[in-house]
Amino acid sequence: MRTGASSNLLKTPDPALRTPPRRGLVRAGLRLHAVATVCAVVLALLQSPPSSAAGGAANLAPSPVDFAVLVDESGSLSGSDVAAERAAASLLALGEVSDESRAAVLGFGSVTGQGQTPVDTVCPLTRLDTVGREQLSSCTAKLHRRSEREGNGTDFPAALAQALSVLAEGADDTPKVIFLLTDGRLDVSASPAYGGSPASRNVNGRKALTDKVAQARAQKVQIWPLGFGSGVDRSQLNELASGGYQSRCAAIPSARPTARVTSDSSDVASVLLAAFAGARCARTTPSRTVEDVTSAADLKVTIPSVATDGSLEVVKPDAAAVAVTYYDPRGRKVPSHGSAYGSSFERVGQSGPVEALRIRNPYPGTWRVHVQVLDGAAAQRITATAIWQGLLRSYILVDPPAPRPGQQVTARVTLQTRKGVVLTEADQLAGIQVSVRLTGRGFPKRTVALTDDGEGSDDRAHDGEFSARITVPKSATGPLTFVGLMAGEGITGDQRPYVTEAAEAAPPLTAAIIIDDHEAGPGGTATGRVEMHNSDSAGHHLRLAWVDGSSDKDLTVRPPSLSVGPGAATQVPLRLSFGENARPGAVPGRLELRDRATGRLVAQSFVTVKVVPPAGFLDRYATPVGVGSAVFLALLAVLALRRQDRRRARDTSDIQLILYRDDTELSRLRAPARAGAEFGFALRPVAGGSYRLLLDSSAGRSRVRRSADGGLAVRLADGTRVTLPRGGRSPVADGLLLGFADHRPAARTRGAVRTAGRGRDQGRRTGSADRRRQVQDGTAKASRPTLTARRPYDDDF
Repeated sequence: MRTGASSNLLKTPDPALRTPPRRGLVRAGLRLHAVATVCAVVLALLQSPPSSAAGGAANLAPSPVDFAVLVDESGSLSGSDVAAERAAASLLALGEVSDESRAAVLGFGSVTGQGQTPVDTVCPLTRLDTVGREQLSSCTAKLHRRSEREGNGTDFPAALAQALSVLAEGADDTPKVIFLLTDGRLDVSASPAYGGSPASRNVNGRKALTDKVAQARAQKVQIWPLGFGSGVDRSQLNELASGGYQSRCAAIPSARPTARVTSDSSDVASVLLAAFAGARCARTTPSRTVEDVTSAADLKVTIPSVATDGSLEVVKPDAAAVAVTYYDPRGRKVPSHGSAYGSSFERVGQSGPVEALRIRNPYPGTWRVHVQVLDGAAAQRITATAIWQGLLRSYILVDPPAPRPGQQVTARVTLQTRKGVVLTEADQLAGIQVSVRLTGRGFPKRTVALTDDGEGSDDRAHDGEFSARITVPKSATGPLTFVGLMAGEGITGDQRPYVTEAAEAAPPLTAAIIIDDHEAGPGGTATGRVEMHNSDSAGHHLRLAWVDGSSDKDLTVRPPSLSVGPGAATQVPLRLSFGENARPGAVPGRLELRDRATGRLVAQSFVTVKVVPPAGFLDRYATPVGVGSAVFLALLAVLALRRQDRRRARDTSDIQLILYRDDTELSRLRAPARAGAEFGFALRPVAGGSYRLLLDSSAGRSRVRRSADGGLAVRLADGTRVTLPRGGRSPVADGLLLGFADHRPAARTRGAVRTAGRGRDQGRRTGSADRRRQVQDGTAKASRPTLTARRPYDDDF
């Protein structure tokens, strides 16, 4: 990469589990669990986008949030609905991740007579530390269905007014959210506060509601209406959502406040969880539901690699009858609390209908949620969902560092997680949009989209470095601020500014940092160069340093000091050396070249080097190992074929022995099938003084083998060895001759003889030639069967 003024920039079941509660305690049904899900999730995971405060990436964390939950107490609610609201509110203290967050619970109805109030502050705005959680869990018991004497209408304006008042107690920069739970619509027809006649009251109520929604927008308070049941006015709830404050990530469709309504209580959990994720600029993965679980089941949900914070949410109607265990993508059981495998865990809500396992720095991939239902418990409907957010930090460089008005500059942005991981992989960057915003005196702000496609100012496509050219307006004066912006589903980031000054004239000293190597192993070195051009009449001494890096890369930059003489242009070799224990991955931070005398930034560059794992044995010697393996396998194949040929050459299965007396055939004996290298036989006398050949496998048998010349070698029972030539006969006893017929195919026979007798072919050829000469000159004697000398067989026969 080239940067600089002279460059083209670019549980297993708990023993304490009890039997299921009585039927009367669970008649609230799925609606109870659905509403409980909403509040539990809100407290379990609600987090705002990270603040823009400076600090290391390791400190990047979700900020606390102030939120109020408005709970409908109108007369249209059933007893089970009220029970659900109580159960939901009691879970508020269980799951909030930050002790700095604050929550309030407000119940509302309307005023229909003297001495009534439209809103009850059930739980005041309470900090969710240990004590506050206990207080919040207890005070929710005051939620109830209002009677006519208390005012049981549905006064949305009064509820919003009270929630806005409560949230105004917090700091101005703390994100604020209102969740409105209702089963109906605005109804103040019986409330004298909105007029003298019932006909005008709802009209006036709608006007008052419009005013309160505008107030919410002015106070930067989001409104997320959550409706359930058949009496919900969807259009009215949509107006509430769109009229309130739109969060900084509202450009992402899923994060734009909208009304979430479900008429089927079995779907409310997934619908409302999605609403919650949108409220905190997060994202959910598709829910997994298993119906009628009576023993055990596994539900799998996915957390992507870009996630820095996540939570696994499990909805279980009968908490006393269900135990949940969590396993990471590598199949490891994770703890309920504490740290393991590079992640931090906190589990809350095990005793309620919704529980959450919050994970900081989750291992990416598919997580397994194992549920176990207690023996004898009713069938359960279990749902699991993953909610995640990628909290990223952007790093921005501008070249030249101090541009002149009217000059075109190149802005570059990289994204990094809290653990210092630079995002460079396609799956990490998918769907993320990056832009740069330029502000300053003398011109309106400008925003330009950045790309990572290898076109224009972008050096390399899909390397995680986004870039674009932007022209500084000619009217610019004084400070210039460049801010890197990012947007994506489930992605939020800080907005760290790059502040510089508009230069009045071109600087006399310019430089460029060029990195040639983009990969290096632990203990390795990446090279490049620093090009400097000095048009000044004086020399300059400069300092080269790596800033905003991480210690796990163990990077040393050489040379740390550089000089350039007056009116000179020079080029200095650059070496980036990594320690033996450098962790693989992209290198965070940047190289800065500054003038030692003035501290002025002359040039800068991202460290566009990735530390790759050391090459293994096979990586280093892949070619010779491959060739050697091929040769070895070929040799094994040849040896196997030769062994098979030898085995076939020795096989006697096709042999048929023939017994003669003079020229009279007495008996024939075929070798057994699969006889192998030899078979046994016996000569047995029969009536009339004749003999028969019989198969014999006893210890004292006669045995037959093939010989190398194509004949047979016979070892008689008395130890005498007899050779049977091919086509000939040999005496085996007084007056008895033994011959044979070979029924092996001719091609196999020739091959067998050739294979078995290859070592003696030359001697045989010499003997055969002598024999032919004797026949030609008439000196050869007639061939007669002869009994070979009696001698013991070789030890191996």
